[in-house]
Amino acid sequence: MNRRAVFVGLSILVLLYASPWPAHAQAGPKVGDPGPLPPSPPPQVGSTTQTVTINVPINSDVSLVHVGSNDSFAITAEGRQAATLLLNALEEPDEVKAHEDAVKASSIYDQIIPRENYGGEYSALQWFADYIAADPAKRPSFLRDPQVAFFFHVYGGDNFAVLKEYLFRKYRLREIGDEETKAGQDRKVWLEDTILFENPRRESWERSSELLKRLDVKPGEKIADVGSGPGYFSFRFAKLAGSAGRVYAIEMNADHLRYIEQAKKAMAVNNVFTVETDGKSVGLAGIQTKVDAIFLCSLYHNMYAMSTKPERDSFIASIKESLTDNGRLFLVDNGLVPPGVLPYHGPYVARELIIGQMLNYGFELVKEDQYIPQRYLLVFKVKKAQVAQDPKNPGAESATPKPTEKISPPKKRKSAHARHHRT
Repeated sequence: MNRRAVFVGLSILVLLYASPWPAHAQAGPKVGDPGPLPPSPPPQVGSTTQTVTINVPINSDVSLVHVGSNDSFAITAEGRQAATLLLNALEEPDEVKAHEDAVKASSIYDQIIPRENYGGEYSALQWFADYIAADPAKRPSFLRDPQVAFFFHVYGGDNFAVLKEYLFRKYRLREIGDEETKAGQDRKVWLEDTILFENPRRESWERSSELLKRLDVKPGEKIADVGSGPGYFSFRFAKLAGSAGRVYAIEMNADHLRYIEQAKKAMAVNNVFTVETDGKSVGLAGIQTKVDAIFLCSLYHNMYAMSTKPERDSFIASIKESLTDNGRLFLVDNGLVPPGVLPYHGPYVARELIIGQMLNYGFELVKEDQYIPQRYLLVFKVKKAQVAQDPKNPGAESATPKPTEKISPPKKRKSAHARHHRT
């Protein structure tokens, strides 16, 4: 273990504890130590405060949590070359030349997707290149999924105007004039979010259908899709929940919610409801409803790494208040990958850190699943308080905390540096 890894190991222990009281020191004082930590006070009657300790071994010289920049990944020479060929194909009036440029762009994406980028935009841009290169008689097969068809309507309509704008802004292939303004930056973020969320080939890298099977959403259930973006999972939940169920697409970005409303109308979906939130809560208090499941995908790392404790306390409290008695919390996020595996292109957080934090917030882990190397699923429920007799008042009931819990250390993992995005 090198010195950098040791430093990372020490620093993450501070983040691990959400409980207000630390665990007891396991060793005597050393030179420079402040001495033994004070013991935890006895729990008050009715209190469920406890400290849960887990082991998080440090097996890598990378950080265990990474948020990164606002851009999804670095622009490489080959990525820019492929984007340029795609733009040429979009603008070329000669169908033969457009076909040739689209085929060349797709060929480059075949080469760079396995080594440069996992879960990013490349597969979406390749889908457009393949659409252009396809025989016109086969193009309708690209649009069989109504959700994909609506995405194509937005990006491919008016002679691919929005897709061209994205290529201009992302790869600086043409100056628009507002690139350095807030409006220009916000527009670029929205375009990138939408193409990443609604990527017609998202299944190819995420195995989204496998994830949905593991969630086991039942007909008639109410689901909150927190950080829904333009609704990729919201509309899939709508199919699983059926006409008797409800899906709440919850977002801070009003443009994403407008996209969802337009998609609802185009696809005749009646059980998805948009909710705008300020990000301080899951956003359901205002409509006074409880849900059977709350879903966060590639989002909780922000709460773990970037929020203050009061902000996190408030957000977690809103989750508890919004769940039914047996409700589930689905946390899907990006983790460290084994050696030789391409990491997710955006942020990541070791799942042991999230598990430790949620246990200390009073949740119990009921399921964990590493359904692809780059992404994991954690399923939590609010822990039911144990009922016991108060020794000072035998006739009264009090909540008694469980003893300290420990989970097994994970297998060794190693990761290359990843970059940021929320999909």
